[in-house]
Amino acid sequence: MTVAAIVLQARGAFLQLFLIYLILCTVPLGLGVFLLFAPRRGGNFLNDAFAIFPHVEQGDTFKKLFYRILGIGFMLVSLFYGRQTYGNLVRPIARYLMRN
Repeated sequence: MTVAAIVLQARGAFLQLFLIYLILCTVPLGLGVFLLFAPRRGGNFLNDAFAIFPHVEQGDTFKKLFYRILGIGFMLVSLFYGRQTYGNLVRPIARYLMRN
């Protein structure tokens, strides 16, 4: 099932918006963890997928370091989206529900 089908099947505007933000948070987090703990496999995956990242061999220390830093960057992007989702979507709704 594609992401678009899941979003279209979601009930209500809030759930659709929350699902989009959930996807925006989990995809960079998963890729970041993959690059952080397996930089050779993750780097070769990005090389095969996009062909703009360098291929990683066993002894390429600086390329592995580059992919680990890139993984940390992806995880920070995920943290940013999670914080924005909480601050702009979840917290105001929770405050509204607590008042009523």
